[in-house]
Amino acid sequence: MQPPMHDVPGSGANQTFSHGDVGRANQEALRLRALGDLRGALALLDAASEQSPPLAEIFSNRGFIAAELGERELARSSYARAVELDPYLLAARLGYGAELYAVGDLEGSRSQYRLALGIDEENIVAHLAMYELEQQLGNRAKALAHQKRALAVQQLFSSIAPKERRRILALCAPGDWFANTPLEYLVDRETTTLHKLYLTTPDRLAALRLPEYDALFNAIGESSENVEMLLLAELIAKMLGRPILNDPLRVLETNRVRCARLAARIADCHAPETLERSREELNNEAIHRPTIVRPVDSHAGKGARRVGTTAELQGYLGETTGERFFLTPWIDYASPDGFFRKYRLVAVDGEIFPYHLAISSNWMVHYYSSEMKAEQWMRDDERAFLENWRGIFPPAAASALERLVESLGLEYVGFDCSIDREGRLLLFEADPAIIVHLTDDRELFAYKYQHVPKIFRAFERLIDRQHARPA
Repeated sequence: MQPPMHDVPGSGANQTFSHGDVGRANQEALRLRALGDLRGALALLDAASEQSPPLAEIFSNRGFIAAELGERELARSSYARAVELDPYLLAARLGYGAELYAVGDLEGSRSQYRLALGIDEENIVAHLAMYELEQQLGNRAKALAHQKRALAVQQLFSSIAPKERRRILALCAPGDWFANTPLEYLVDRETTTLHKLYLTTPDRLAALRLPEYDALFNAIGESSENVEMLLLAELIAKMLGRPILNDPLRVLETNRVRCARLAARIADCHAPETLERSREELNNEAIHRPTIVRPVDSHAGKGARRVGTTAELQGYLGETTGERFFLTPWIDYASPDGFFRKYRLVAVDGEIFPYHLAISSNWMVHYYSSEMKAEQWMRDDERAFLENWRGIFPPAAASALERLVESLGLEYVGFDCSIDREGRLLLFEADPAIIVHLTDDRELFAYKYQHVPKIFRAFERLIDRQHARPA
């Protein structure tokens, strides 16, 4: 609940100021904001912005408060005027970059953050923004360079819940979006405080003063780049003397090769054998059947291709970077109607929840490039899956998934899978860093807003149970 509006004598949109009073008006606006009177603060800044000569700080603060009120156009124009008046006003550059990002102007946003780094080359906000932007613009190496600069200054990042009920300390690894479980989408930021600790070097970690927390969570996902970080996370958990959710050593077992071997031992689980090969080995590999080849550590199908001949494999290698690759036999998993269905489910503390169903005419199914938005019947199928996934899965496939969850022994893990033509579970991937969010169109995907929050509530219960356990 916000404090009541304050009637400050002489304040308001109709007030005029002398030049000396403009600075005081700015301070009064900041005071009103601190009291929760955003409209009163904005009215003061609107009036002050009309005075001559104009002050960049007035426009910058007006942009900040307008953004808080959701008045994006006013925020952008205010920040634009602020940087015009003072090109070296760091707060305005950062704010302008954020507002341009909010409307999808990635190039404009990147330009502002670059200029901000020209003012303060160690600015963490700008480096982390560039980390996000460069990934979206396809520049992974540049993104990681900005993250490295930020982590050289700060390793612990905290989001404090205003109505705190639980506190998580998440161990994270430096890396791209796929390196860690995206917990920020899973937790209620109003009630759950999230501390993210990035593991860099032991000496830096030893110097850190850790915050109080209720549950220790290993957010580091499996990849060749993360092996050392997972081993370090295991060591840190032992040093802290606290139980850890998603044990790092168990996460290592979700590697595509090892997980396929584990799953293949489960009845009614179809897990095609996955092999890891170097580029040199693949140059001498003969292909006799349709095979999926992908770079190690690739995600979301990036770099994956189906090859049917040795010549196609050699052509793929000539077009693809990377030194190590996974090879998996391609299985035709098309449903009787000719469409391919990829199911995503999440297990939280052993309980399985459906998350989404992607349907496509292409064997390589991606949710957001599929026809889910265009086709009502596809959304009807997805709704039925979310309402009762066990009614969609054959009993044998559902039982296989339950046994796989038990075998992995992780408190939080996601699965991409399908049903093969014999009614078995066809496993594509088990991933503890799988993304689960609820940002789809509320009208088009209204059913998601009924079912996906069940995953969030289950995750909260997991954290609360961990808090209740003795250390």
